[in-house]
Amino acid sequence: MATVGAALLSALAVLGGGATPLARWGHYLQSLFGSGWWLPILALGISGGLLIVPTHRAVSRLDLGAVLAAGLAVLSLDSLFGGSGGQVGAGVADVLTKVAGPVGAAILLIGIFLISLIVAFQFSLGAVILSVYGALREAREERSRMNELARSADRRGGLPVLSLKAKTPDPQLLLGGAELHALANVAAADEDPLADYCDPEPGLAAASANILPLDRLLESDEEPASLPPAFRVIADSEDDEPLIEWKLPPATLLDSITARRERMADEIKGNAKKIETALAHFGVQAKVVAVNPGPAVTQYELQPAVGVQVKRIVSLTNDLALALAASPLRIEAPIPGKSVIGIEVPNRAASIVSLREVVESPAFTGGGKTIALAIGNDVSGKGVVGDLTKMPHLLIAGATGQGKSVCINTLIASLLLQCTPDQLRLVMIDPKRVELSNYNGLPHLAVPVIVESHQAAAVLRWAVSEMDRRYKLLAAEGVRGILGYNEKAVAQRARPMPYVVIVIDELADLMMVAAGEIEELVCRIAQLARAVGIHLVIATQRPSTDIITGLIKANIPSRIAFAVSSQVDSRVILDSVGAEKLLGRGDMLYQPIDAGKPVRIQGAFVSDTEVEALIGFWKAQGAPRFMQEVLDEGANTIWEGPASERRLDPLFARAARAVAADGGASVSLVQRKFNVGYSRAGRIVDQLAENRVIGGYQGSKSREVLMNLPDIDELLERLGIE
Repeated sequence: MATVGAALLSALAVLGGGATPLARWGHYLQSLFGSGWWLPILALGISGGLLIVPTHRAVSRLDLGAVLAAGLAVLSLDSLFGGSGGQVGAGVADVLTKVAGPVGAAILLIGIFLISLIVAFQFSLGAVILSVYGALREAREERSRMNELARSADRRGGLPVLSLKAKTPDPQLLLGGAELHALANVAAADEDPLADYCDPEPGLAAASANILPLDRLLESDEEPASLPPAFRVIADSEDDEPLIEWKLPPATLLDSITARRERMADEIKGNAKKIETALAHFGVQAKVVAVNPGPAVTQYELQPAVGVQVKRIVSLTNDLALALAASPLRIEAPIPGKSVIGIEVPNRAASIVSLREVVESPAFTGGGKTIALAIGNDVSGKGVVGDLTKMPHLLIAGATGQGKSVCINTLIASLLLQCTPDQLRLVMIDPKRVELSNYNGLPHLAVPVIVESHQAAAVLRWAVSEMDRRYKLLAAEGVRGILGYNEKAVAQRARPMPYVVIVIDELADLMMVAAGEIEELVCRIAQLARAVGIHLVIATQRPSTDIITGLIKANIPSRIAFAVSSQVDSRVILDSVGAEKLLGRGDMLYQPIDAGKPVRIQGAFVSDTEVEALIGFWKAQGAPRFMQEVLDEGANTIWEGPASERRLDPLFARAARAVAADGGASVSLVQRKFNVGYSRAGRIVDQLAENRVIGGYQGSKSREVLMNLPDIDELLERLGIE
């Protein structure tokens, strides 16, 4: 406030006049700066305003110095060319004139002015020149195009029009656009609507033989191939989808979080000494040879002495945790690619890994990845980036509140930063209705965010049919994958095939509704869809064998495990222990398809504000073009699952009536009555239980019969079985 007040008083001193001390201060400013007396006042006011109203960009001393240098150059140029630059401007101009002469002084001052502006406002002079040149060139091209349109319109207006004075009954002329509708209206009231038109030239007389009746032209959608070019009907461009020149969002939309990565040297030295002392106390000789400080944990590389078994160090995990007062403690024995053992000790204060930090890392920007996914930072603080086309599918699992939703948002944000809607189509399935609903309206979406389970099954069925269609296209073009197809399409100026990424936020809800169908569809896509560019990203908070089945695990080798409650859950996700010792809040184990052991990573964090900024950027460029055929085709497609689930056994009706009459059901009963093997009898009993004819398994007891004979007859009639 004091700075702004001083600027206002200085301006009043110059403009007010009089003989007061304030006026004398104004005369002093005019004598110092001449006609540029307002420059220091303006600089003073802007500085005060920046102090009062904070901006997103901090103003440094270099910026203020550059502004002052630009003002000084203006005053000196004014004095150099005979103006009133005041004592300051005249003094600088005299010094430069003595050094470089008048012309050299002018060149130096102009250069100082331009460089000061570039430093202060951070713009490129070359970019400005290119922008002006580009605008002028576009204006010239637009003017040329308009002139060409005007000339072509004149040429079309000069064409002679065929007369309708022919002897044939009701002849009508094919014209284009508005003339066609106008002639149709006139013809109803006048038998000869073009009687005043001139006769055609002889060269056009032959065209009258190819003229079609107007009613046939209005009913037909095809353009007559025999018509002359001057009379062809051209389709309206508004009927086709307008082409949008999509622009990728800049990384500046993401927050730049300055993470505090302070690692106290005394703490690191103390922990290293505690590790060596604790191991020596139990007779294990080892030495800490390196330390990798990460965002959430610090990894101490331990090299055991010759003859020390690795399992002895692993068995002392709890003793090391006691000595370091750190829990949970994880030991990686050995570290892949190194002859050392890694002891991961949690940091006292974990730092946040921002998405922008990973996106701007060399691992993401270095290239070599078709669809890069920003995962996070490893224990040494280096960015970890995966390639979705090489995964080719990803399974994310962990307990509630450990970072799965943030991880999904991070992966989606990575896709939005590098792929346009023409290159990538997203299908999002969110049974919880709240995690992915904010992506509605995104141009990348093939359909709105799916929240109903039956719609999710329809979408997966569409994905299977789309996969088959794409394989037929690849076979017709003689290529083996989507990359070869797109290269061929670009060479032939055809539309490339976009990638399709299906994101399922909660697999458990879908498996509870239709476990057999969902599992079969997921496995079918996971097995075959890689070559045609269809990829799955599946997340669940229930890492149990009934949700993450053996088939799903076998077909989705790339996995991310967040913190879980037990070793059993960790084995379900990763086929190994370790996830039960994670810290939570983004701490994960990442096991890609080409890694023998999982890697510990602190996942990248993306806030809701950053996600909304990315979504708003894409929404401003265009609206989503939903593919309604996704739901329609998926709903009309019959799922072809395993034979045992696709149709009922021929003995189902007789077995249902038999168990209803007997009052109990078991596999041995079906075997005896119908003389079938154990496998078929067990399958029949399972089908009876699925249709609620009998109850669940009760150990050695017979299953309870839930329906009587009339109920069974009604069930068979509903199933279409006689």
